[in-house]
Amino acid sequence: MRSCIALSTLLLVAAPLGAQTIYTGFTQNPGCVVNGPNMCAQKIAPQGAALTARNAFFSNLTNNVGTQNLESFAPGLGAPLALDFGFAGIATLTGSGNIETEDPLDIIPFGRFAISGSQYYQTQAAGVANFSIVFSQLVAGFGFYGIDFGDVGGSVGLDLFGGGVKLNTLVIQPQVAPSGTFVPELNGGLRYWGVLFGSNTIDRVDFTLTGLDYDADVFAFDDLTVADASQVQSTVPEPATFALMGAGLLGVVVVRRRCRR
Repeated sequence: MRSCIALSTLLLVAAPLGAQTIYTGFTQNPGCVVNGPNMCAQKIAPQGAALTARNAFFSNLTNNVGTQNLESFAPGLGAPLALDFGFAGIATLTGSGNIETEDPLDIIPFGRFAISGSQYYQTQAAGVANFSIVFSQLVAGFGFYGIDFGDVGGSVGLDLFGGGVKLNTLVIQPQVAPSGTFVPELNGGLRYWGVLFGSNTIDRVDFTLTGLDYDADVFAFDDLTVADASQVQSTVPEPATFALMGAGLLGVVVVRRRCRR
């Protein structure tokens, strides 16, 4: 009987544990009104699909979530960096990269730029480069803006960890230039990417950046947002989640009937 009870509980609990919702959108060259060669006459706020994805992500969060805009760091400062996310705790960023300040004479549509203020985190990959963010407490949501991904063949992916266990590996940037080519439409492109879990799940994120050995791709990150479980509002499960929960409940019924025989 004990084995039957244990199995039925496992079937019920296992259904929603892996549930996650990803919000992502890409906007081409959104950053400024150009006035002459390499001159930005007027900076433009995020717009298009990237902004839509960011707003959808934030619509499931309370207003007091912590966003790190990187403005408090000295320009040129490299890792490790202590990131403060308020109620959701702090995090430590380690690995390749450094704080950069945008050049008002040489930004969109010609490379990286900041979302809030004038600073962002920049790293490049000739081959493979990595950096990690380790959170001081488990968190249920993580999002950020990525700028200038993939225009010379680079790609970005991340590994999500909880309790030292890798939970998932995700590619966050499908618009990748063919190897050995340059795609102007991706130069300075803006992407928002965010993930929400149903419970406190993540305690570490590893970024893997890939580029060509002979022509490094450069990546920028800004407005990193973190939320713990109390800051994530209840959401309606997706159809796949409902189906998984239904399968779990059906398993419970079958197991209990067998146990009564």
